[in-house]
Amino acid sequence: MKLKYTTGCICDSLTIDGVETINMKVEDLQRVICKIINKEEDIAILQQVLINLIEANGEYKYLGHCECCGDYISNYTLEVE
Repeated sequence: MKLKYTTGCICDSLTIDGVETINMKVEDLQRVICKIINKEEDIAILQQVLINLIEANGEYKYLGHCECCGDYISNYTLEVE
């Protein structure tokens, strides 16, 4: 399986074996993602994947603004069955 990601200007492309992922069935893309995740051993990468999914699918709550450092404090909650 050959995965290819190209980005820049108007050249954005994400393909699996030459097929643009935008033209794939969701189930086929999910299978490929699961294969890659099952081989990944870097916990930081796995945590970032998890964060991206929680932010994309979870419930957002604004918790406030830190007056010391200026950060905005956010919380995302996702319940999975």
